[in-house]
Amino acid sequence: MKHATVSIYRAAAIRDAQGASSRPGAVAVKHGRVIASGHPDTLPRRVLKNATFIDRPDDLILPALVNAHTHLDLTALGPTPLQGDFTAWLRHVVKARPSEPKPIIDSVRQGLLLSRQAGVGHLGDIAGSTAAIMGRRQAPREAVVPGVSYLECFGLGQRQASSIHAVENALSDLPFESRIDFHDRGAVLGLGPHAPYSTGLDIYKAANRLSHDRIYRLSTHLAETQEELRFVEHADGPFAELLKELGKWDDAITPTGQHPIPWLEPVLKHARWILAHCNYVEDDHIDILQHTGTSVAYCPVASEYFGHENHRYRDMIEAGVNVCLGTDSILCQPKDEPQPMGIFPQMRRLYRRDQTDPGLLLKMATTNGMLALEFSETDATLQKRAPAVFAAVRIDKDDPLDPLVQALANDNLITPIDATRSGNGDGKS
Repeated sequence: MKHATVSIYRAAAIRDAQGASSRPGAVAVKHGRVIASGHPDTLPRRVLKNATFIDRPDDLILPALVNAHTHLDLTALGPTPLQGDFTAWLRHVVKARPSEPKPIIDSVRQGLLLSRQAGVGHLGDIAGSTAAIMGRRQAPREAVVPGVSYLECFGLGQRQASSIHAVENALSDLPFESRIDFHDRGAVLGLGPHAPYSTGLDIYKAANRLSHDRIYRLSTHLAETQEELRFVEHADGPFAELLKELGKWDDAITPTGQHPIPWLEPVLKHARWILAHCNYVEDDHIDILQHTGTSVAYCPVASEYFGHENHRYRDMIEAGVNVCLGTDSILCQPKDEPQPMGIFPQMRRLYRRDQTDPGLLLKMATTNGMLALEFSETDATLQKRAPAVFAAVRIDKDDPLDPLVQALANDNLITPIDATRSGNGDGKS
């Protein structure tokens, strides 16, 4: 029986968030998985024997990145300048988003392709319909990005019971998977109660129950806007007016007198959740996130798009909260951004704006994202047994500056390398 060929990617440098760092560097792949990484001269002799070499002498090789929060079914709308306030933006999205299965599927697959091209190896998608989930699960190979699809849930007041019933019916029609097969690299199923201004506490509790029954992953938008804080505490303001305008208001919607995070604490402490955004939090809210084991998906470009400032992601990390990165929707990305579904532009924004430590940014963009999505952190590294899905950024190999710093400071596009199915060749997607 013929032995599988070992492919060795030799690069200007390699780097991951779990200790792989070498300049120059090399990553050896067999059967679609990493078998060794490090300096080219220190790879084991057994790995070098009969190996095929793929040289990328001007590149920094990283693990493929993790987008922990995105909305694939909005991709077809493209980057959209913000006009008006957040509720005006929501009205636009409700009217403009695809509503029929084929346009939804096309939009999802467009988003997957753009994600792959931007070096994303796993993502968490907020799926607005079962069509968005099935479109992702049945995507052609060139549009496959594994991860989680969170079925979005809505319902407030007296509508909660019927909404829960509808969600249970939708779930019964979807093939259930609790893990990703390495060769298929598909998406597992999650639940995404939308937000406290569109989803009542009974639905959040039902999501917990369903999660415990079938191991569904869980995600929601929380503490995203000042209008949300006002609605949860007082049941009035722009979101109340929007609900009345849409005919979704009833007298069972009442004020809680609380910030959204303590309001949801009884739910958060009984299951693992990813909270998107958390733009408006105080110290006691960070304490709740930490002791409930909750992850936060921070979308820096989207937060700036909506005018949110001074996100406390570093305070959260210092307190022990798992903070990862997301893009949110393509609508929030700059029109001139060549890789609007990419996580590397999010890293660059934080490096240039906040001078955030490059190693921390890489951790947020890889292993923290995997932890939030409830997958193996090793699968977003260059460590042994990790899937051979990488991202490469061109650097100046002769510049003494740290390669990751170079990549964050320059504007070179990130490119994907997928060697999970290939034997020889360059492994490019």
